[in-house]
Amino acid sequence: MEMLIIARFSKVSYEEWLAAFEADGEMRSKFMKNDVVGKVNDHTAVIKTTIFDQEAMEEAMAIRMPELVEQMGIEHEMFVLTPAG
Repeated sequence: MEMLIIARFSKVSYEEWLAAFEADGEMRSKFMKNDVVGKVNDHTAVIKTTIFDQEAMEEAMAIRMPELVEQMGIEHEMFVLTPAG
């Protein structure tokens, strides 16, 4: 499943968020691949990715997200992408 994720983080900069995102690469590799990230502004990023195990993603995020919310003030909006016809 192709997804677009908007990540907003109120307590850290884009560069700090990106360092944490990259540090979580091994964890993410268990459920997503082909990540492409972009800076929108100092407190917002976009991520385009392929989710290949949604259940594993939900399990990992149930553990990791509370920590990220506390440390970074992070919020995600997630959108499923489909090919235009």
